[in-house]
Amino acid sequence: MNIKGILRSTAAKFIAFAGIVGCFAGALFLTEDTITDFAADNGSNMVYRFESDFADSYYMRQQLSIMCAQMTNAFEDGMDAAEFSRQHTDFAGNYFGRMGDKTVGNDALTETEAKNSAFYMIARPGGDVESNAEISYGYPLEVYDEETDSYGYYTEEDTAEEGWKFNKFNPYPSNTLLLVRFTDAQAAPIKAEWETQKTQITGVINQAVVLTAIALLLFVYLLFVTGRRPEDEEVHFATIDRLPVEVNVVLFWSVLGTAAGLNIALMSELLSGSGDLSFLLLPSILFFVAAFAFALELTLSLVRLLKAGSLARRSWCIRAFRWCFNKIGVLCAGTWHGLGRLRLAFTKALLGNYKTRNVVLLFTAYSVVLAFLAAAFAGVGGSFFAFVLGVGWFLAAGYFLIRRIDGFDRIVAALQRMRGGDLGFKLTDMPKGVFAAMAEDLGSLGDGMQAALQNEVRAERMKSELITNVSHDLKTPLTSILSYSDLLSQLELTPEEANDYAKIIHQKSLRLKNLTSDLFDISKVQSGVEQMVCERLDAVTLVRQALAEQEAQNSGLVLKVTLPERELPIWADGRKMSRVLENLIGNCVKYAMKGTRVFVSLDARDGKAVFEVKNTANYEMDFAADEITERFVRGDAARSTEGSGLGLAIAKSYTEACGGMFEVEVDGDQFKVRISFPVYGL
Repeated sequence: MNIKGILRSTAAKFIAFAGIVGCFAGALFLTEDTITDFAADNGSNMVYRFESDFADSYYMRQQLSIMCAQMTNAFEDGMDAAEFSRQHTDFAGNYFGRMGDKTVGNDALTETEAKNSAFYMIARPGGDVESNAEISYGYPLEVYDEETDSYGYYTEEDTAEEGWKFNKFNPYPSNTLLLVRFTDAQAAPIKAEWETQKTQITGVINQAVVLTAIALLLFVYLLFVTGRRPEDEEVHFATIDRLPVEVNVVLFWSVLGTAAGLNIALMSELLSGSGDLSFLLLPSILFFVAAFAFALELTLSLVRLLKAGSLARRSWCIRAFRWCFNKIGVLCAGTWHGLGRLRLAFTKALLGNYKTRNVVLLFTAYSVVLAFLAAAFAGVGGSFFAFVLGVGWFLAAGYFLIRRIDGFDRIVAALQRMRGGDLGFKLTDMPKGVFAAMAEDLGSLGDGMQAALQNEVRAERMKSELITNVSHDLKTPLTSILSYSDLLSQLELTPEEANDYAKIIHQKSLRLKNLTSDLFDISKVQSGVEQMVCERLDAVTLVRQALAEQEAQNSGLVLKVTLPERELPIWADGRKMSRVLENLIGNCVKYAMKGTRVFVSLDARDGKAVFEVKNTANYEMDFAADEITERFVRGDAARSTEGSGLGLAIAKSYTEACGGMFEVEVDGDQFKVRISFPVYGL
């Protein structure tokens, strides 16, 4: 059996249950036995009262206070000094008392000696007690009588019958003094007794705390495993779980409360010393423990019901509350639904139309204003004056309402025209306010919709051209490849002719390959898949390398190159920018008119490295500058020259991906491309 099975076994749960009950019984027995030992006879044997230090102990304060009280009683009873000494031979400290001409105790004891002792107490009538033991003690002396030079006090009889009359029968002379002290040697036995009892009581408390902690841990363990068995995860009930929840709770408090009440009553009798009932202590504890065990099982029963989700089903109160709540809920829902339908019908009928709504609001406001005016001007012409003012207000409000309704109607009419396709319609001469702002917004909306429509038309046109161009560029080499392949397979050709046909097939295949490669490149860079490896580059070196690649093809053209003497550093991808420059210079060479000049320049402007290439085209350029950089768009509309129409699109995409700017300008037959990058390091 695994650990989980052991923890859920019946034996483990029984041991935990018995451990909880045993710990409770042990803690209860230790506590009550200690209380009956030390706190019997009204607590006279309870020396330790949970003080942290002996100097603050109740026991020492009690010793001092009792002696002062006894001296006071001796003086009031007329006891002589000898008799008082005989009755207090067991007092451990020193004392001295004086009242008038009477004294008791050691008259050689001075206040200075007392204050130098470990514990002392000095009390006088009419003043606060002096002590180092934080004692609150004093006579009920509140009134000084000048005739007798004494202090007295008021009694309840005096207060009720004679109105705070001074009591002349218990005078305390002004020289009255009570003095009690304990030296370190005198207090040592008392301190030892206090510390002994402290050790015993704190030991018992610590034992009870440990037992309680163990019981709590075992209880937590039972909370998790109760109702569970090793073989499954279901909650299994016991016979006691069939009790309704309310019966469970009543039994819990009645049994446990009865046992606890009887035990507390017995403890009170034992502590009061009214009778020898100590023989009932053990049966009382056993009954309390049995009640605790039963209450514990009732608690675990509630836990099992809670785990299984059956607590509400086994509770009469919860079931009754749910039934009442459901019935009330159904009733309220039906009522609310009916009121809602009535409210919606009324709202739709009365406020469904904006004109009706405005009229209702107008008349409501008119009624309120009229009532206000009638109340305000009741003394100035009465209701007639209020009526005249109300009519004037109503006419003014009606005028503004009609203007607002007219403005709203014009807004609705404009929306209908825009919905019908008249996107250029503009509202004018609208009254200032919200309707003027709405008219302006409608105009802006129409302009935006027109622009979006134009963009959509342009996009559709370009999409159609894209399909046409792709079809043409793919179809042309494929047709050549198929034709020459057919010729190779059907005709009796000489080796020279077959070699020529094979070269043509190879060229067309390379064109298809290049076209496919360009398609992949433009797709990757525009989708963000292409990775750019940027580094510090010299733009002058890049341009020179690109020009060197085109030298062999420059027949019939004059290249005018302007390059700076110094280095122009930029931050870009070297491989990608080399291809960009080669494409641009190659396009200018390919499409430049023979005998003309091609201008290539590189310079620094406003912190940027600017590369420009310009030529005169050998064809008519009837396209916009922003169209030539689209995919499969060629300046040669007749497509009489070879090319994919992707060169400028790839060049623009690579340039912008590296952080540069790509611009195209068309002026008649002049074609110009400009690339700019921030100078690196500035």
